[in-house]
Amino acid sequence: MGDKIINLLHMARKAGKLKSGYDACERSCFSNNAKLLIYASDIAERTKNQLLNMANANNVKIVEFGSKSLFGREFKIRDIGIICIEDTNFAKGILRLNG
Repeated sequence: MGDKIINLLHMARKAGKLKSGYDACERSCFSNNAKLLIYASDIAERTKNQLLNMANANNVKIVEFGSKSLFGREFKIRDIGIICIEDTNFAKGILRLNG
């Protein structure tokens, strides 16, 4: 299950529909591009609350998946705790697999 979600995330990244990091995801939410916010299970509680508020305010779905080290390893960047998807179909696929 997790492997399929990772594969979808890689496909979204190749398509240019994945943003990583808090600032990029925040910009995506407020410009109405974000379709799905994904946060790592090991982010700070305060950050999680900020994300939930931002997602609710901008009508963006939000799910918990993986860990910061998993995202860092998969995307070959520093350990990140927040990524967002800017494509409806990728978002639906991830929600279906995660549900």
